[in-house]
Amino acid sequence: MIRDSGPPPAHPAISRALAHELLAAQLPELADLEVGERFDGWDMVVFRVGPELALRLPRVAGAVGPLERENHLLTTVGAGWTFAHPRVVATGDPQGDYPWPWAVVSWLQGGTADVSPLRDDATGAVGAALAQVHVPAPAEAWVNPEQSIPLGERVENLEWALDLLAEAEGPSGERLSVAGAREIWREAVAAPGPTEEVWSHADPHGSNLLSVDGEFGGIIDWGKMARCERAVDLSFLYTATSAAGVATAVAAYRDASSCDDPGLDARLRGIAVTKCASWAVLDRPLNVMMAWRGFAELGLVV
Repeated sequence: MIRDSGPPPAHPAISRALAHELLAAQLPELADLEVGERFDGWDMVVFRVGPELALRLPRVAGAVGPLERENHLLTTVGAGWTFAHPRVVATGDPQGDYPWPWAVVSWLQGGTADVSPLRDDATGAVGAALAQVHVPAPAEAWVNPEQSIPLGERVENLEWALDLLAEAEGPSGERLSVAGAREIWREAVAAPGPTEEVWSHADPHGSNLLSVDGEFGGIIDWGKMARCERAVDLSFLYTATSAAGVATAVAAYRDASSCDDPGLDARLRGIAVTKCASWAVLDRPLNVMMAWRGFAELGLVV
């Protein structure tokens, strides 16, 4: 029932002492700032640097590309975004036993919406933010192997996960309506397809959306940004807010983007089912919690 069990070990050189050494040698103007709390994500280790900055260090070799992509896209595609997001302050080079480039970015206040979901009436700001992100992507734009795929290519993984979930219970003993999940999927497949591909965050789940007392506080972790269809980013909102909140976000998104996409709502619900099903069978409690939150808001918990 478990496809993977969590992130790989971080490079052993990563420590608070390393953070101090990198700043002192390469960004001496920041060397006197306090290096604070450490946060380990899947790809990055993040250290607070003073009250307004963060140091981002790839944990594994596979995260170097995402960091470089993030740095490039935030300063080019994201140059005019008006919503809260990390801004690249400086970049650094390998040093000593640490073999990879790194970056300093602005720190955003708030907690994550996986733990503190966004209020129903606060999600219009998320929809408007994603509308800024979703500009037409060039043919050479990076393709995310998980998210930049046609809808139909998600079915094999969906059926694999639904078979495992047929007799499973959620964190509070809830059960999934597998028939209901398949019906949402059928509606998504039958809906009109996407009209274009756009630049997308490609991973805006609750752990990457910030919540400040339920208000939208910004979007973090842009290393998976890629060319996707519009429904991909919007589908993740089921992990961060209620069904009413998703509806508010989508309405604001349509207003801000003026997109003509009649199948958008059905497709985003279908993609949300596939994402929640995949997460619900992992050995990662936070992902499992978000998955079952999404199932509940999709009306699939019995």
